[in-house]
Amino acid sequence: MRGGAVAPGLALGLVVLGAMSGCDGGSGSALQASPAAAARATGYETARAGLDEAIARGLALASERPDDGLLPLEVVSLYVERARLTGDYGDFGRAQALLDTRSVAAPTAALCLALARLHVTLHRLRQAGDALVACPPGTDSTEIAAMRADVAMHSGRYREAETVYRALLNAFGTPQQFVRLALLRNRTGSPAEAAALLEAAEKRYHGGSPTMQAWLKLQRGLVALDRGRLDEALALYRLAADALPGWWLVDEHIAEALELQGDARAAKALYAKVLERMRAPAILDALAQLERREGRAEPSEALVREARALHDKRLAQFPEAAAGHVLDHFLRDGKETPRALALARENFAARPGGDAAQALAKAWLRAGKPERAASLVEAQLAQGWDTAESYWLLSEAYARLGRKSLAATARDRALGRNPLSERMYALPPPGP
Repeated sequence: MRGGAVAPGLALGLVVLGAMSGCDGGSGSALQASPAAAARATGYETARAGLDEAIARGLALASERPDDGLLPLEVVSLYVERARLTGDYGDFGRAQALLDTRSVAAPTAALCLALARLHVTLHRLRQAGDALVACPPGTDSTEIAAMRADVAMHSGRYREAETVYRALLNAFGTPQQFVRLALLRNRTGSPAEAAALLEAAEKRYHGGSPTMQAWLKLQRGLVALDRGRLDEALALYRLAADALPGWWLVDEHIAEALELQGDARAAKALYAKVLERMRAPAILDALAQLERREGRAEPSEALVREARALHDKRLAQFPEAAAGHVLDHFLRDGKETPRALALARENFAARPGGDAAQALAKAWLRAGKPERAASLVEAQLAQGWDTAESYWLLSEAYARLGRKSLAATARDRALGRNPLSERMYALPPPGP
C-alpha cells in the first residue's frame, strides 16, 4: 500500500512545489497565518488550525474587496495546502470552485498559473497544458517551463523533463528546483543523486514551515525505502514526525516501515491510531490486510467496505487524481479484476508515465495478460524509467511467459536496486 494514502500530486510532490514557490520569495501575503497561530503551529492540529484561520480571513477579505483578483487565488493556494496537509479531497473541490468563478474573465498570468498548478496536482495533464498555452504574454516564463516539464515527466518524457529541470536548477538553485530534479532522478535510476538533491533542498529551505520540513524528511525516507534501506527510512520518518508531530501521513509511513520490519503488532496499533484522526481509505485497506492475516475476517471485511465507499466517492469527485490511488484496493479482490484493469487503463491514458505504467502492468498480470505487462514495462525502461518495482514486475511477467533466463535477470536487477523488492512489490494472491 506504499504511498496509497498520499494526496494526489505524485506523492505530494507537485502540490508541495506549488506551495514552495511562494516560500522563498517573502511575499508577505496578508493571508498567512497570524503570528500567534504560526508560533503555536508546531504540530499537525495547530498547523491545520493556522490554515483554517488563513482561509477564513482570505474569504472574508475577498468578499470585502471584490475587485481584487489576487485574493481568491491566494485562497486557492491555501485550500491546496490544506488538502496536502489533511488528505481531504474536498479542499481540491473548493479550490476548483473558486477558480471557476474567476475563469469567466480573461485569463491573467496569476490565474492561468493557478489553474495549471491545480490541474497538474490532480493529474489532469492535458488540461494543465491547455491552461499554460492560454497564459497571456508576460507570464513568468520560469513557472511555465517548470510546469511544462512536470507534464513531460508524468507523460513519460523523462529526458525532456530532466533537461528543463537541470537548466532551472543551474539558473536559480531554489529548493523547489532541487526537489523537482530529485523526484525525477529517484525514478530514473539515480536514487543516490535524488537523496543528495533532497538534502540540498532541505538545507536551502528557510521558510520555517514545520509541514515543509517534515515533508522534505519524509521524501528522503521514501528514497531510502526505494533502495531497501529500511532502518534509514524509518529514522528519517521519525525525524519528520519530530518536525510535525501528529501528521497522519508521516505516521502512516512509519507504520508501513514497521510492518516491513516484521513488527505487525506495532504497525497495526499505529494504523489504528491514525484512523482515530482521519479515515483515509488506504490506511483502512492496510489495517484490513493485517486483520486478514491474523484470521479476523469480519473486522477485515468491515474495513474493506468502508475503504471501498471512500474510494468510490473520490473516484466520482476526481477520477484522474483518485484512479492511481485506488488500484491496489481493487487488485486485491479477484472479483474486481475487470474494474481494476479499466481504472488502470484510464489512469495510464491520463498520465502515461512510469508510476501509472507500473499500476497498469499489475492489472495486466492480474488479468492473465503477462505479455502486455512485459511490453508496457519494457517501453518505460526504454524511455529512461528505472525502478526496482518495474524490474520486479518485469520478472513476474517473464516468469509467467516461461522466459526463465529473462525473468532471472530482471529479478536480479530489481534486487540490486532494492533488496526488499520481493517483500515490497510481489503481487499478493487476490482475496475473496
